Amino acid sequence: MSSHSPAHGARPVSRFARYALAGYALLIVYASLYPFSGWRWQGLTPFDFALAPLPRYITASDLLINVGGYLPLGYLVARNLPARWPRWASWLAASVLASGLSFGMEALQALLPMRVSSNLDWLTNSLGGALGAAICVWLLPRLRLAALLRLWRERWFAPHVGYGLLLLALWPLALLWPAAVLFGTGQIGPTLLQPAFDTDTWRILSAWFVNSGLRLPDFAPMSGLRQTGITAAMLAGSILLLAALLRPGAPRLRLALALTFTGLLAVSLSAALSFGPGHALAWATVPTLRSVALGLMIGLPLSYLPPRWAAAGGVICLGLALLWINAAGPGPYYALNLQAWSQGLFIRLYGLPQWLSWLWPFAALLYLAARALRRARHDN
Repeated sequence: MSSHSPAHGARPVSRFARYALAGYALLIVYASLYPFSGWRWQGLTPFDFALAPLPRYITASDLLINVGGYLPLGYLVARNLPARWPRWASWLAASVLASGLSFGMEALQALLPMRVSSNLDWLTNSLGGALGAAICVWLLPRLRLAALLRLWRERWFAPHVGYGLLLLALWPLALLWPAAVLFGTGQIGPTLLQPAFDTDTWRILSAWFVNSGLRLPDFAPMSGLRQTGITAAMLAGSILLLAALLRPGAPRLRLALALTFTGLLAVSLSAALSFGPGHALAWATVPTLRSVALGLMIGLPLSYLPPRWAAAGGVICLGLALLWINAAGPGPYYALNLQAWSQGLFIRLYGLPQWLSWLWPFAALLYLAARALRRARHDN
């Protein structure tokens, strides 16, 4: 194949690739500029870091995080470039764009007292972007993996479901944040309100509510029955989200089981990285396994419904799960686990998994509701 052959084949860029690039770029901006407060001039020009000496203390974990964080960006940028471009041009453009974003983030960090601009971060981010672009432009086409994935995408999934595919891809990432119950994402009630009980602001608001005759929320401990319902409903809702995107002849059983396995793998990975490999399967208790089995018993049969009805079933499952989990308090060990996790490896992600855990089920519910309300002719 000539070096001037198209980098991505002759097909146009998918919506999923565009959504993924936009979402990942926003995540990088968030992680780079967090906490978005205290902006002020510190006497240095934003570009001084580029010519500064390299940092004295360099750790392997920092290097891997910087390279790995920008590798998907380089891949996604290259994937979204015009297919008619030569491979070398796609690689060069994607590498430059990824490096430019990193340079801009490091320059802006000079205005944030809590962040430090680093030329080493810029160089390693640029390396990650270049590697990601090379994977997209040269490696995957040689392995024919991209063509195989595109074939599966066209054979199994309905057209115009890029946003739904993005939600499915984000589900394992949302599960990295520890939850009070397995698959228990979306618990914004106790998480946001319970810590405020001891603050002066909350006491003032409490007095106002009491004088107004209203009752403040009281989050009771989560019962075993409710934990079972939340896990089963969340899993069934995720399976029905997948089912709402599929064509009639898709292997629903295999895909649903693969999605379930991926979710459990994400939970195990989070526990292993936070508390050690010996705790990777701490979630696998008998009641939890029963909850997973119940979720499969509900989700798998319903996944064979037409896409519109599968979407409606997903709305019901996710809605019930969100109602149950936000009306209950955390489990007995949740606060301890959350404190240990927050101080662990993922603290470098600046709360991104927490926001993803909060918002994912609501975004999925809205998406499924929109698909359920569409006219039947759009489901085929």
